[in-house]
Amino acid sequence: MKMGKATRNALAGLLASIAASNAVASDYDGSRPLVCATLEAIACRADVECKRGSAESLHLPQFFWFDTAAKTVAEKRPDGQMRSAAIQSVSQNFAYMILQGTKDNLGWSGTISKASGKLTLTGSDGSAALTVFGACTPTK
Repeated sequence: MKMGKATRNALAGLLASIAASNAVASDYDGSRPLVCATLEAIACRADVECKRGSAESLHLPQFFWFDTAAKTVAEKRPDGQMRSAAIQSVSQNFAYMILQGTKDNLGWSGTISKASGKLTLTGSDGSAALTVFGACTPTK
């Protein structure tokens, strides 16, 4: 079967776009360390109204560093103190990378979109809950 020039060009363009989309997705599949910026957060305590705001207004870390190869997550507190914790679980599906762990009395879970790098990070300690919305980018 002979393929016309227009068909070959269309096929080549399709294959190139598939390869490009796979290259972008790999930025958020855990193969590279990520830095994630907090864009907005919601903090709640039992029997108290929730507060919504920026990392600064809620006294939360502005940045998180996820390194799935090293199984660590680090944060820089508003006072400049760096803290880290182990990533205990990493799972993936076609659309998301899901990270989970604990630190002291806090359980946390993070979901990162493989397509966009958008982050949703949640944590709770039995009396309070926190949801962080952010965006990630590879560091290397």
